[in-house]
Amino acid sequence: MSPSFDYGDLDFTEPAKQIKAFNMEQVPQRIFDDMRKYEDSARGFHFTCFEKLREGDDTPGHAIVYHRPDDSQVSEFYRMSTDPQIQDLQRITHFDLGSGRNVSNFTPIVGEDWRGIWRGGGAILAMDLNGNEYFQLWRYWEDSNCTTIIPPIESELKNEPGGRLERLTHDEAKYSNIVVSDSQKIMAFTSNKANGTDLLVYITNLSDSQTGAAADSQPFTLPSRQVTPPPDKGNSRWFIWDISSDDQYILLTNAHTTTYSPLYIVRTSGGQPEQIILPNATEKESETAYHTPAFSRDSAQPHLVYLISNAYGDFHSVLTYDTQSRAVVHVTTPEPGLRALRPINWPCGLLSVTAECVFFRVNADGYTKLYVWPLSGPLKDTIIEVKLEWEGGQFIYSTNADNGRPYELVINLLSHLSQTRLARLDLTGRLQDVKRDENGDAYISVSLTPYKQAAPIPAAYRTIPAKLLRFKSFDGLEIPCMYYHPNDGKSVVPLVISIHGGPEGQSASNSRSPIHWYIINELGYAVVYPNVRGSTGYGKRFMAADDVEKREDSVKDIGALLNHVEQSMNNELDSSRIAVMGGSYGGYMALACMIHFPTKFACGLVNFPVAHWPSFLENTAPSRRNHRRGEYGDERIPEIRAFLERISPMNRASEIAAPLQIAHGDADSRIPVDQAIRMWQTVMGSGVHCELMVCAKEGHGFKQKSVIEFTNAAKLNFLERFLPVAK
Repeated sequence: MSPSFDYGDLDFTEPAKQIKAFNMEQVPQRIFDDMRKYEDSARGFHFTCFEKLREGDDTPGHAIVYHRPDDSQVSEFYRMSTDPQIQDLQRITHFDLGSGRNVSNFTPIVGEDWRGIWRGGGAILAMDLNGNEYFQLWRYWEDSNCTTIIPPIESELKNEPGGRLERLTHDEAKYSNIVVSDSQKIMAFTSNKANGTDLLVYITNLSDSQTGAAADSQPFTLPSRQVTPPPDKGNSRWFIWDISSDDQYILLTNAHTTTYSPLYIVRTSGGQPEQIILPNATEKESETAYHTPAFSRDSAQPHLVYLISNAYGDFHSVLTYDTQSRAVVHVTTPEPGLRALRPINWPCGLLSVTAECVFFRVNADGYTKLYVWPLSGPLKDTIIEVKLEWEGGQFIYSTNADNGRPYELVINLLSHLSQTRLARLDLTGRLQDVKRDENGDAYISVSLTPYKQAAPIPAAYRTIPAKLLRFKSFDGLEIPCMYYHPNDGKSVVPLVISIHGGPEGQSASNSRSPIHWYIINELGYAVVYPNVRGSTGYGKRFMAADDVEKREDSVKDIGALLNHVEQSMNNELDSSRIAVMGGSYGGYMALACMIHFPTKFACGLVNFPVAHWPSFLENTAPSRRNHRRGEYGDERIPEIRAFLERISPMNRASEIAAPLQIAHGDADSRIPVDQAIRMWQTVMGSGVHCELMVCAKEGHGFKQKSVIEFTNAAKLNFLERFLPVAK
């Protein structure tokens, strides 16, 4: 876990709940008031899962959604009918712990008998209590589905008037990645409980569990058996994707780095995982990653695996692999000569396999497209684009196949018009309406039915879509950006450059944070979101172009953007009034930019930044450490450590000339809070104005209402003071 920091004699104020403020003036109340409409409409609804229907249940069923109500410090869970005509929304959690808790899994189950009785329905959660991402396992259930009412349990959270939450693990390990088999007999998860570092795979029975626990008030620890052995050397970071229909095998990847995550099959009874090596792959195995692999749900083809990989080119493409014949079918691979069913020259993702069809998404220049692939009938082997009738942006989807409804989807829509809102899509019978475009490619156009009860407050302000902006960097590499100008370039305005984290993230076409719209509408600034080298969405070679010793090439991309603004956009952007901001790796980028181009920025704002590379790598959560070394370099190697010391903002803080504001969560296990505090002290010591906010019980990203509202308002106040509209 992240080490606690001794604040010693440091002076700070506490201007809001869970906030320590260092060297900060009071934030004007008018900013909080003006931000209200932006923050209200940002409280969108997020689909979590479909509840499991009992066998023979022909009701519409329910979905679980996630939303922060106005009166809550954190987000809560709700039950929603999958029928949009039934607009009731039932809140099922009411536990405000006064902390920035995270829930990484909410996995529905038919039930379990861990306490010697049958507790039907509900879910298994992986949840921390303070944002530090050391998730524990919890059982959510409702007494009405329990054969015997269990008395209050000592480790149970108070959640009246919702269901009950029992803690199932009681240590300081990390538990996550919960997967339940189709049969509902077994549950798999990953944990580093064996040694604190390796994320290994474990299985527990849901039925006939024979745990020995009683239906009483005593807490118990959920028993499990280890499936994957600890590695002989290095570290394991297993991720579970799927369990075969017969409960015999697990599909999993071992994430060595973001760009290298080999695919394996292991028996649920345990043993050495067997690696799947795709035949005739054109790419190096050490540069190949696999995503969302899934077993066939066709009982006649249990040996068939559907997967997404970049083993045959720069982009992640949809493939099938026969584990018996080792035959590969290319579904979307764009490389000539591989004869894909429908070549697609963009990365594919979010594969969902049902017995009747396969769904997947495509990320086309930051905009999401949906495809369906029927597995039988006259359209077998036809890849059909599902064109949604909406304004366009990004979305994720979930099918209700586990309840026997593979063509029923709930879609999370995110666009410039609103934060996440939910809609229903039912393709039952719609594949009879397939048309062909001018290239002969199949498509259908479909309308969506909104869930009115799961729609954010309508935006009471102007929203505008992003424009795609591209420029050439120092070496000729084209860098794409999302660009927003408050009046379509009709006047010269200040600019905020906002850099995403990751570094394998992507700034796409989706709606932005509340301060994004405040910056555009209230301050009148333009905003650019650059996808510097290292970003996802543009192929593996683009993503690897910033690895290790090439780290500062991504900083040079921002230098090229500054030149492009000054030379080619001076009729709409003021190159003398530019701010830079970013979080996590984007925070490092913002600091590095202020160091490399000290005269180009009026100010900078960073959240939970990497300020010193060697100590970050030494102190990030053990389960992440080797994975991050693959991206940033291994600080244990002397020449790499020397390089990381040279590029660390902490060691070059004296070169920062513009005012800086930093915010960080004190429970952050990815980037410990001392990175921010030491950076603040160093910049202050060099005589440059620097502000710091430390957010109590927050991790890597802010979850609490008071923290979100204060840090947003403080950032805007900082921009008003140091990036004025008038010269």
